[in-house]
Order: sequence, then structure tokens, then C-alpha cells
Amino acid sequence: MQWSILITGGRVIDTFSGIDEVKDVAISGKTIDEIGTNLPKENADLHIDARGKIVTPGFIDLHVHNYTSRGNQPSVDSDTTNLAFGVTTALDAGTATPGEYPHYWESDIQNTKVRLYSLVRMPDPYGPTPSSVGEVQDLITSYDTLLGVKFHHSQKFSSLPLAREAADFGGGILMCEAYGAPIPQLLDWMNPGDILTHTFHAAFRFPIFDHRGQLWSKIWDAKERGVYLDIGHGARGFAFRTLEQAVAQGFKPDTISTDVHVGNIDGPVFDMPTTMSKMFTVGLSLNEIIDMSTRIPARALDQERELGSLAVGTVADVVISSIDQGEYTYMDVLHETRTSREKIVAETIVYSGNVYDGSHYHPVEMSHKHDAPPGFILTET
Repeated sequence: MQWSILITGGRVIDTFSGIDEVKDVAISGKTIDEIGTNLPKENADLHIDARGKIVTPGFIDLHVHNYTSRGNQPSVDSDTTNLAFGVTTALDAGTATPGEYPHYWESDIQNTKVRLYSLVRMPDPYGPTPSSVGEVQDLITSYDTLLGVKFHHSQKFSSLPLAREAADFGGGILMCEAYGAPIPQLLDWMNPGDILTHTFHAAFRFPIFDHRGQLWSKIWDAKERGVYLDIGHGARGFAFRTLEQAVAQGFKPDTISTDVHVGNIDGPVFDMPTTMSKMFTVGLSLNEIIDMSTRIPARALDQERELGSLAVGTVADVVISSIDQGEYTYMDVLHETRTSREKIVAETIVYSGNVYDGSHYHPVEMSHKHDAPPGFILTET
């Protein structure tokens, strides 16, 4: 057996398969071929030494904005903000309206290296660009990358029933922003498999806690019935104090996502590994953080085994990361800071048979693919 890539000596964390130990990962083409120990290096075209690193499935970010070709809004380039930081699968959270979606698909989704799914943002039914439920349903039928509908906080609550109806077509996802409406009423419209993003926001309106400081009972009910409670950091979607208060009551997020765009890529969001690392400050373990960034978001996309694991026969989306030790300060949307002794750094990314070097990319210096330095791509066919 001759493998394309062999990754040896790393701590493999695959929460889907229940693996957390030093293993070797062999890849043939675009597929995981074998997980084992002492696999022969001479049987691989490319050997990657991962000693001292962690090896995980590719990260999955359920809240991005990557419609850069539109040109008049805050999207960031998919490859240099997703792939360079270990995100091999992403979900665009309603950047495009129904009328824009065909252009978005042709100009951006088809031209990115990562696996980019999307939700469509359905404008208010009586706004300047009204959209019908049927229009959204036609798009869902036509594009397998379109998985559902986003209800934005700026929309009138009266548009939520239409968003629900459109999302239900084909069993699609409805994503709602936690500060889009009072939490109890908002959650009444959400079904198993839907995503509540910005869950732990700065509570400038519609907090997730009642007047006693306790989590709304409907938050617990939603989690129990299978609604995904997502970080969705963004420019105002994540506050340490909110998450700390929730964790103190025994409530943890389901998924970690960035909501990265031009307004926060230079801080406080930066990227997916930075957002993941912030979870250390509230006491989440490395395995929990990896689970919230791989297996669980893959399940939200209905691809838990295929995208959220390193199981033999699945796609070879792999991230090799270092867990740096030191004194690291992280900031939230309120400019409050917390410190942690750990930091996740995505160093090498394997996606679609190619190997990428994430360590050559710095978010403050660039946000578009034409700025990518020569060392970003190690091997590509």
C-alpha cells in the first residue's frame, strides 16, 4: 500500500470515534485510509511529523460571511480566513439574499478551496426587496450548497414565520440570532436541528437570562430537543460574562463559530483557533473544544461521520495544531479580557488531497486570497 500522506506521532483527537491517543494517520488521495501505530513512512509520498501536536478532523465554522464578490458589504475571503486557520468546512450565515444567491454560488462558492455551504437571508416580506417562500424553496431545490434560511436581528419579527416555512422545505436549517427577538418567543419557532447563534451575546437586548439572572427555561428546553446553541462571536455576539454565567449554571455551548467579517478580523475575533482558545478561559477542556468545532457542527450539517471524524473511509480533512503554552490574553466584544495558559494554533491543514501551511498567514496583514504569501500552499494538485 502506497499512501499519499502519512501523519505520524501526533495526539489524535477524534471525538466521533472516541480516540484520544498518539496514532498515525494514513491518507490515500482525498480519503482517510488507515489509523494505526508505527505505520511505515516509506509507504508514503509525503511524511508529516506531528510529534508534540494534536491531529483532529478539519474545523467546521457554522457562521461565516464569504460573499466577497458582491463588493459592498463586510465579507472576507474564504480561503485565507477559513482554510489557513484549519476550517475545511464553513456555513455562510445568510450573506446573500435569494435574488443574489445564484451570483454568490457562481462567483464565490464555486471558486473557494474549502467546502462552503450557505444559508440565504430572506428579506422582510414588505421591504424594498421582498422575497417569497416559493423563491427560497426553488433555490433550495436547485443548489445543494444551500441548506436553509437565516433570520437576521434587523428583520421584523413578522418575517420569522415565513423564514420558518421556507426553511422547513426539504428539512432545512433555520438559523436565528439570539438578540433578534425575546428569547422565549424566538425559541418557540425553532425546531430540532436549527441553530441559535450569538447565544452568549453582550445582552444589550433580549438576554438569555431572566430577571433573576437564571437562564430562560426555554433555553434548556431548546437544547434538550436538539436546537444547537452556537457561539457566533462576531462584533457583538460574544461576551465572557454571559458565557461564564451560563457555564456556572451548568450550561455549555454546542458549537463554536466565528462570525468573522471585515469588522472583526483584526480583533476581537481574528480567526477560528483564537475563538476556540477563548473557551479555555471558562474552563472548557481541549476535548470539549475540539468536539464543539468538529463532530457537533458536522452533525448540525447532517454529516457527523463524514466531516466530523477521522474514521477510515471518510474525507481526509485534517488539522495539525500546536497547543502553545504561555500567558495569553483574549478579548470579547465588550473589550473585556480573560487570560489562559493555552492557545490553539493551526499549523498544517490537509484538505482535498492538498497540504496547506497555516503558520504563514497573519490576519492583521491580509484578508484576501491575492495577498497569500508563497508559503501558504505546501502542495496542491
